[in-house]
Amino acid sequence: MREAPALVGRERELAVLDEALASGSRGEPSAVIVRGEAGIGKSRIVRELVARARALPGAVVATGECIDGATVGAPFGAVRRLLHDLAREVGVDALGDAAGSPRVRATLARLVPELDDGAEAPPPSGADFVSEAVERVLENLSAAQHLVLVLEDLHWADDATRSLVRTLAGTLRGSRLTLLLTYRADDVSRGHPLRTVVAELERSRAVRTVGLTRLERHEVAEQMRLLTGVDPSAATVAAVHARSEGVPLYVEELVLGADGPLAGTLEDIVLARYERLGAEAQAVARLLSAGGERVDDALLAEAWEGDDDELARGLREALAAGALRADESGLAFHHALLREAVYGELLPRERVAAHRTFAAIVQRRVDAGDRALAAAAAHHWRAAHDPDQAFAATIVAVEAARAEYAVATAARLGEQLLELWDEVADPAGMLGRDELALRCEVAEDLRDAGQSRAAMRMIEHALASAPADGAAIEKARLHAAAMSLAAEHVGTAAAMVHLAPIEALLGDRTDAAALPYRVQALAARAHISAEPEQSALTDACVTLASRSGDPAVMSMALCKRAVLRLHAGGYETALADLRHALEIDEGAMLWGRCATANVVDILNRLGRFDEAVEAGLASLSEAFEEGLERRIGAPIAANVAEALVNAGRGDEAVPHLRRSAALLRGESPRWEEFLLELEAIATLWDDRLDDAEEILARAEPLVASPADDAEGAFNWQALSIDLALARAEAAAPVAARRLRERALADARLLLHPDAVVDATASPMLLLSTCRAISSARAARLDVDPELEARAREVADAQPTDAGPPYLPAIAAAMLAAGDATARWRAAVEACEAGRPPRRLLHEARLRLALAARRDGDRRAAEDLLARVAREAPAEGAALIGRWAAEALRRRDEEADALGTLTAREQEVLALVAAGMTNPQIGSHLHIAAKTASVHVSAILAKIGAANRAEAAAWFAAHRRDAA
Repeated sequence: MREAPALVGRERELAVLDEALASGSRGEPSAVIVRGEAGIGKSRIVRELVARARALPGAVVATGECIDGATVGAPFGAVRRLLHDLAREVGVDALGDAAGSPRVRATLARLVPELDDGAEAPPPSGADFVSEAVERVLENLSAAQHLVLVLEDLHWADDATRSLVRTLAGTLRGSRLTLLLTYRADDVSRGHPLRTVVAELERSRAVRTVGLTRLERHEVAEQMRLLTGVDPSAATVAAVHARSEGVPLYVEELVLGADGPLAGTLEDIVLARYERLGAEAQAVARLLSAGGERVDDALLAEAWEGDDDELARGLREALAAGALRADESGLAFHHALLREAVYGELLPRERVAAHRTFAAIVQRRVDAGDRALAAAAAHHWRAAHDPDQAFAATIVAVEAARAEYAVATAARLGEQLLELWDEVADPAGMLGRDELALRCEVAEDLRDAGQSRAAMRMIEHALASAPADGAAIEKARLHAAAMSLAAEHVGTAAAMVHLAPIEALLGDRTDAAALPYRVQALAARAHISAEPEQSALTDACVTLASRSGDPAVMSMALCKRAVLRLHAGGYETALADLRHALEIDEGAMLWGRCATANVVDILNRLGRFDEAVEAGLASLSEAFEEGLERRIGAPIAANVAEALVNAGRGDEAVPHLRRSAALLRGESPRWEEFLLELEAIATLWDDRLDDAEEILARAEPLVASPADDAEGAFNWQALSIDLALARAEAAAPVAARRLRERALADARLLLHPDAVVDATASPMLLLSTCRAISSARAARLDVDPELEARAREVADAQPTDAGPPYLPAIAAAMLAAGDATARWRAAVEACEAGRPPRRLLHEARLRLALAARRDGDRRAAEDLLARVAREAPAEGAALIGRWAAEALRRRDEEADALGTLTAREQEVLALVAAGMTNPQIGSHLHIAAKTASVHVSAILAKIGAANRAEAAAWFAAHRRDAA
C-alpha cells in the first residue's frame, strides 16, 4: 500500500514550522503547538518537520509520544522516550555531561537508567527536580547544536509530563531549540487538564499555535492524485470529499482500501482495514486494542493464549496490511482511531477478560520491582472490574510517582484512590490511613504541582466532608495548606480566614503532629498584628518551633520571623535569624536556600554589597549542584545583580540579570518586573535615558498596584520621576517646566499610607520625591505642603539598622530651604560613613559642590566637581558625572560671562549683589525702575543665574577670584 508522498493544503502551517526551525537555528528558541481532530494529519506534519529538521546541518532531532494510559499514565512517559531518543542521537556520555552536576545526573537517571553512576539523587519532595534537570540538559546541549524536540499526542500526557511541558515551553531557555507539541483537539474538552496548560502557553510570544483544518474539495483531489498516481474524476472526488468530510485519514482509507461502493459511517471507513484481515490477524488486533496505545512484544506474547505460530502469522498479516505498525518501543495501531474502533468492537466479556490477562501480567512485573508499571496495572485491574487489586496497584503507583518527583501524577493517582474508596472492602487498612488523611495528601500534592485551584477545591471538599468531631490534625493541616495558597495567590484577607480554625483545632497542643501547624498559625497571627504584640508573637513562634526538634520547622519559624523583622527595619536581627536558620537546617533544599536569598537581600540593604555578592554566588553554586537553579537560584541571581548595581558594577550585573530572566521567564510577573527595575536603574544612572524609557514602557503592564506590591509600585514611580527630572535638565524651559510638573504629580504616590507603614518599601520613592521638590523650587514651581510634610515623615520613619542614617540626611538636604551647604556636607559625611548605593554618594557630592559654589566657595566646589566627573562614570553613575562635567564647563563659561556685560550691567550687578531692589538701583543710577529690571533680566540670562541670589553669589565669587 502506498502512502501520500507529500502534504496537501498545509502550506501556511508548514511556513510556521519552517520559521520555528529557522528561529531555533539562529539561537531564538521557539515552540509550535499543532492541534486538530483525529485523522486530520498531525502525525504527517510531524514527520514532515522531522524530515526537514534532519536535512539541516548540525540539527539533532528527538521525539516522544504520549500513550493512552486511561486515567493516569506512568510519570514522564513521553519525556522518558524523548530523552532516550536524545541519548541515541548525542550519546549517553554527552547527555550526562550536560547535566552539569552529579546530583542532577542522578535525577535524570530516574528517567534514563543508563546515566546512573551511583551518585545520590535528591530526596523526593515538592521540589521540581526533574523539570530543572531536563531544562538544564536541553539548555546545555542546545548551546552548541540545534535541538528539534517533538512531543506528540499531549491529550494523553500524564500529569507529570504536562507539568514539565508547561515549564519547558513557557521558559524556552535553550539557546538553539525548536519545540513541537501536538494534541487532538476533539479530545481536549472543557475540564481536560491540558486545556489550562495550552491556554497558559498560548499567552507566550515565543509559542505559536497551528490549527489543522479539513481539506477543501480541490485539496482532496490533489491528495487522491498523489495516492494513486492518476487524476481522479470529478464525480469520484465529489464522492470521496463528501464521505471523508475532508479528513485526510478518511480520504486515504477510502482511496486505498475501498473495494466497493463508498458507503457506511466514518467508523466503518476506519474499520475497513481491520475487517479485511484474516481471523488470526483480527484476533491479534482485538487483544492488542485492550493492551493500550503501544504494547511491547513480550507482553503481547505472554497475553496471547493461542498458538505462538498463530500469533506470528496474525502479526505479520496485520503489519503487512498497514493495520499495525512496529518500532523499537513496541506494537501500535496504524492510527489511534483504528485502535479505538477495534476496542469498541469487543464484547463486554471479551474486554474484561483481556484486561484481566494484561493486569495479571503487568502486576507480576510490578511485584518483581518495576513499579513504573503500577499505574498501568491499576488501569487494567479497574477495567477488569477488580477494585481491590486496582486500589492496591494505585497505592504502589502513588509511591513510585513521588519517588520520581512527579507530584502532579501522585495527586491524580491519589484522586483515583478516592474514586475507588467506596468500592474497596477495607481501603483505610490497605492504605494505612483514613480518607481525610488521603485528601490532605492529595491537596498538598496539587499545591506542590502548582495546581492551586484544584488544591483549593480538594481542601474545601475535604473540610466539608470531615467529621464534626475529631480529626483535628487533618483539619488543621487542610486549613494550613489553604492559608498558604491564599496568601500566595489571593491575598492576606483570604488567607487569614483559615487562621482561627487552626488555632481552635489545636489549642495549646505541643505534640509533634500539631507543632508545624501551630508554628505556621502563630507566624500568620504575628503578620497581621501590630507592634509590640508582633515581636512577642514571632518570639513565641520560634520558641514553639524549638520544641518540635525538627530542623525544618525551626528553620521555617526563623525565616518567617526574619521577614517580619526586615519589614520593621530590623536588618541586623533579621540577618541573625536567617544565619541561625542556615546553621540548624544545613543542607535544607528549600528553606535553606530561601534563607540565603533573604541574607543576600539584607546584606544589600545594609550596603554590604561585596558580602552580598559573595554569599549569593556561593549559594548559586550550591543551587546549581542540587538541581534547584530555577526554583531557588533565579531569585538569588537577581539579588546578586541588585548588589552589583548598587556597588556601581553594572556591567558585572548584566549576566546575572539575564540569567535570572532566562530562568524565570513566563513564570513570575513580579520577578520579571523586579529584573526590569534593576535594569532601568542601571541604565538611567548610566546616562542611557532612551534605554531607560524603553524599559519603563516595557514594564508598564507588569507593574503591580501598591495594594499588591507596595515596594514594586513605589520603585517604578520613583524611576518615572527620576527620568522626567533627568530629561528636564537638558530640555527647553517650557518642556522642562512640564517635566518637573509631571514629576511632582507622580511623587504624590508617596502619600500612600504604605509609604509610612512599611518604610523599607519606600526609600527610592522618598529620594525621587525629594529630588522633584528640590527641582521644582529651583524652577519657582509651587510645591504641595502636604507632599513635603509626608516626605519628612517617611524620611524620619526609615530604618536605622543600616548604620548612619544617610537616607534622612539626603532627604533633609534636598528639602532644606536654607543653609544648603551645611546640610549637604552632613549628607556627604553620612554617605561616607554609611554604605549607600554608589550613585547616591556621587549625587550627594555633586549637590554639595553646587551648594558650595552658590555660597561662593568656588575653589572647593570645583575640586569636588572634578572628582565626581572623574569617578562617577566608572561606578555606574555616568549621568551624575555628566552633570558634574557640565557644571565645570559652566564655570569656564561664567568666567567669560563677566566680559560680556556692559559697563552699565556691571554696575547693576554690583548693586544686585549689595542687596538693592530694582527701584533702589534705579534711584542710585538715576534710571527708571523698569529700566533697572530690564538690566537685571539681561544679566541673569548672560551669567546663567536662576535668580538674584545666585547672581549675587556669582558676582561675589568672581570678586574673590579676582582678588
